[in-house]
Amino acid sequence: MFPSGQDPYDPDAGQGGIPSQRGIPGIEPHLEALRPDAPMPGRVSTVRTLMFIGGVCGILLALLFGMGLAAPTEAMNEALDEQAALAAEQGVAWSVDADLMRSLMVSMALVTGVYGALSTFLAGRLRNRTVGVFWGVVLFQGLAGLILLWSLLSGEVLSIVPLGFAVTMICFMWAKESRAYYGLL
Repeated sequence: MFPSGQDPYDPDAGQGGIPSQRGIPGIEPHLEALRPDAPMPGRVSTVRTLMFIGGVCGILLALLFGMGLAAPTEAMNEALDEQAALAAEQGVAWSVDADLMRSLMVSMALVTGVYGALSTFLAGRLRNRTVGVFWGVVLFQGLAGLILLWSLLSGEVLSIVPLGFAVTMICFMWAKESRAYYGLL
């Protein structure tokens, strides 16, 4: 019988009241993540949290674009005419009608919705220690990073923030302890 709070599978348990030392002496710390009972490394936990946050934001943005599609065509044309008048005062040509705006909203709803759904799905699967999950996250973030880099180079300066998050998540997944957690050393 083991006292409360003591791990019954710990071979060093109960030796003179000294708590057991996890790990193998002389082994590098990142190799501890290779153990089958190893906790998720902090960097992988951070990636998981960021992917959940990004996924929820993507789904909410898709819903927001979907709500914009519910606006009547007359109201949308009226708002776009007001925008065209304001743009003309600035010397900018504005030629967006309700149909073009609806198609833009549909495409943005699809992009943000798919991103949100995939990010949430992969974040939920990060606890599974499979090579497929590892590569799925790395490739997903890599593709997102390439799209954001293209957006940044096209002049969208604010895309540097999510690009920084994507690069950070890729770097965190490539860390030694993260690769060891998925058996990729």
